[in-house]
Amino acid sequence: MKHRLTLPVAENIFFVQPTIQIAEELFNLVDSDRKHLEEFLDFVKMTESVADEADFLKMKITGEGLGTDRFFLIYYKDQLAGTIDLHMIDSKNKRAEIGYWIHSSFAGKGIMTKAVRKITEIAFDDLGLNKVSIIAVVENIASNKVAQKSGFEFVATLKEEQFLYGEFRDINRYALLKRDFEK
Repeated sequence: MKHRLTLPVAENIFFVQPTIQIAEELFNLVDSDRKHLEEFLDFVKMTESVADEADFLKMKITGEGLGTDRFFLIYYKDQLAGTIDLHMIDSKNKRAEIGYWIHSSFAGKGIMTKAVRKITEIAFDDLGLNKVSIIAVVENIASNKVAQKSGFEFVATLKEEQFLYGEFRDINRYALLKRDFEK
């Protein structure tokens, strides 16, 4: 895609506003890293085609219009690397949850920690939220580290909170309040 609406995150890292036209590229990214991603993310098994990815993008774009979602593609050095979003945006109570994933070939470069910091800044400064949360399956060490490195405080381990691939999984919940956010 030649023209994209981008938001700089850090050197070589950009958020890109999604369009339906990106569905094939996003599907190919997910499809090329299924084994890595599906260990902790149930959407991977449900994403079987470009049409599935397009439906997901339509849902997220609609959610942005409704004020319940804010979704970005993450690009690193002009390559699609993953996604990040604010979902379950609750304007009344001024809170939301952050979700993210990154292709394994981009892991360990600090990209996601910088992306989480940027979307947190958007949540507080642009959306006027007071609290953002992250949940991570206990065994997902990388995701837990991103939450911690991004300044989120561990709140609790929720026992058997998520039903994933036929079994209950414990999740860690992290939170960050606007007053505790340092840019």
